[in-house]
Amino acid sequence: MNDITSFEIIGMFSEIAAAVSRNSHWLSRLDAVAGDGDHGEVMAAAFTAMEQQLAALDPSSVTPARVFDMAAETFLTIDSASARLYASAFRRAGSTLPNRHVITEAEFDRAFEAMANGIIAHGQANAPHKNMVDAWQPALSAYLSARNNGGDLGACLTHAADAALAGADPDPLRPDPLPFAHPDRVMDPGCASAVLIIRSIRYALQD
Repeated sequence: MNDITSFEIIGMFSEIAAAVSRNSHWLSRLDAVAGDGDHGEVMAAAFTAMEQQLAALDPSSVTPARVFDMAAETFLTIDSASARLYASAFRRAGSTLPNRHVITEAEFDRAFEAMANGIIAHGQANAPHKNMVDAWQPALSAYLSARNNGGDLGACLTHAADAALAGADPDPLRPDPLPFAHPDRVMDPGCASAVLIIRSIRYALQD
């Protein structure tokens, strides 16, 4: 893939919405271990609302930058810290893109980097328990490393998805006979949704 169209960015968000919706109960179960148990519901509601808006659009009428901006605006309507965090990330991504209906891979690189840095900047880095930063930070590093080594977009996103999963994985060395009862032995819901999002981006945009 060399150029990326608005149609493909819309498809990317649809892929994310489908993955998050399919896994919403799992995400909420993870969140119930040490939180209020609504992460899956919140993320599914935000992405579903976003998808409904995009479904009514003619892709030729919007730019990729505008699609990211619409995502940010939709997420700001959801009363959730995670939704606000992603709203900021999508806004950052959109701000890097030119006002064109087709963008290059290099321009998408900048958008992905801005999106990840938005999560990293406003997330909880170095927190005692894992959170979405622990998925997004290694994902970004792996993406940029793959690009610097000559990888195409599909390779960059594959490396990013693999690194996100590795970063999200609970510490395998910590013994616990009841893994679903201890927050240190359960994947953080924010990490889990980040993995789903990055994997979905890969599925949507790989060749």
